Amino acid sequence: MIVRPDVSVIVPCYNADRYLSVCMESLRAQRAPEAEFLLIDDGSTDATGAMLDAFARQEPRARVTHTRNAGVSAARNLGLTMAQGRYIAFVDADDALEEESLIRLHQLAVRSGAQITSANHTLFDMTRGRRVPVNIEPVVQQPLEIAREIIHMHRIYNNLWNKLYDRELFEGGMTLDEDVRIGEDALLNLRLYLRARHVEHLQESTYVYRVHRHSAMATISGYSEAHQPMLRGMNRILLEEGVKELYFRDYLQSCVWIDEKEKGIRACMRGFNDGIRPLALDGIDPSRIPQKDARLYRLVARGGFPAFYLAARVWEKLTGRRWGIRR
Repeated sequence: MIVRPDVSVIVPCYNADRYLSVCMESLRAQRAPEAEFLLIDDGSTDATGAMLDAFARQEPRARVTHTRNAGVSAARNLGLTMAQGRYIAFVDADDALEEESLIRLHQLAVRSGAQITSANHTLFDMTRGRRVPVNIEPVVQQPLEIAREIIHMHRIYNNLWNKLYDRELFEGGMTLDEDVRIGEDALLNLRLYLRARHVEHLQESTYVYRVHRHSAMATISGYSEAHQPMLRGMNRILLEEGVKELYFRDYLQSCVWIDEKEKGIRACMRGFNDGIRPLALDGIDPSRIPQKDARLYRLVARGGFPAFYLAARVWEKLTGRRWGIRR
């Protein structure tokens, strides 16, 4: 009798032969629940494909698919079409699961009925051989509040890995945007959390994020420009879900923070009205702006935000108190 897996683990793999063995061994060590490992070779030109095939010959839970190179989002989307499990998990080929990761996430999901179950993770600096726990900041476990944290690029909620998703959340063609290369996982999570009715967080580390010089975030150049497709995608999602006004302040802040991080405060504000302002105001219904954000909206709409922001940052420096949008 064929047993349907409890969890489908999707692992996109591209030229990962130097890191893959640790990932595969961490998969092998997962003894429960019933799982299938969907290993997607995204057109690798190194030994990745051969390593995956060898692993599948020894590990009956593994299924390998070789495809042309189309990017990590396409590989994950392919995995979603193949998944048979009640729950979906994602693992990156250069990372690893802690022992019993899947069973701990699965038990909490089943016990609580959560549609998304997340957990803390550990950073492992491969150059220094050092582990650093990453614990979640206190967040109300409400999907709409977590969506706000995703807009703020939260270091746990933005990532697809280290979570268990109820597969019903993906019904209706919920997939990753293959045209977005940076922040594509945050966009999918934003949609999924806005859709979810119940979420839980496990205050344990179940995932090891391995930092090395080939990591995607370590090779970004042109930080602001690289993140613009993500910001446009976020804008589209908020409009489609009818919640952009609710998150106006949060979305504005992320647009500013990303630009300011690369260019500095003054250069960011010099280009604000021509660059960030049209995106922040796109599709906004002023009558739906929350009262607490009405003054901020008027400042942006009338072009007065840059002068206000510069003055607010000076005030922050003098008083040590933030004026209201987090960074």
